[in-house]
Amino acid sequence: MPMKELFYQTVYFRNVMTALLLAAFFLSVAPRQLFAFSSADFYRAALSHKSINAFGAAVHCAHETGNWKSRLWLEGNNGAGIKTNKRWLLLGMPSIETTSPEDEGGKMVMRRASFRKYRTLDAFLMDYSRKIRDDYPLSCRYYKNVWGYLDGLYKGRNGKWATDRAYFTKLTAKAVQLAPEIYGPEWKAILKRQLLNAKGFRMLSPWQFTVIEERLGI
Repeated sequence: MPMKELFYQTVYFRNVMTALLLAAFFLSVAPRQLFAFSSADFYRAALSHKSINAFGAAVHCAHETGNWKSRLWLEGNNGAGIKTNKRWLLLGMPSIETTSPEDEGGKMVMRRASFRKYRTLDAFLMDYSRKIRDDYPLSCRYYKNVWGYLDGLYKGRNGKWATDRAYFTKLTAKAVQLAPEIYGPEWKAILKRQLLNAKGFRMLSPWQFTVIEERLGI
């Protein structure tokens, strides 16, 4: 083989290998930036975890991550803004330091805090399920009903999941927004049936029924 032809083949081979290595690198470190992640993807993953309502969890985490765009989600698979605690830090578990909005006397202020970082979505869901089971018993009890599940986030052992006073109203709006993507054309009928079920078992407060009915247009 002539030296010139051998040279060009060598250069071509190096370029191909470089492209493959770069592709492998980006696939390993930034999968969510390269491929769109949807609430339906999260919902399907959540179906295999007990003690949580898969749709309710998707609603909750889509809201917390700003539709899967937050730094905590992209860098740490933390879909619900779960903070670190002493045990997490003592075990040497990874964390992300960032700021988050907190409601203080009706005024939203930014506070710096330490949040848990998860290696995979499944690792997050396992920890999230445990937290729901331990700290939000009503969500765990009514895990088959999305409205009961979201109400439980508003009535945890140590208060609401978030300090936002309009938290339940915002989660309701997110549920109505995401339902067509998750449930398809029957989404409104499904949410109405679950609302009737919630009424039958007296899961919610009167004002919460009003919020849901206004969002569903009934």
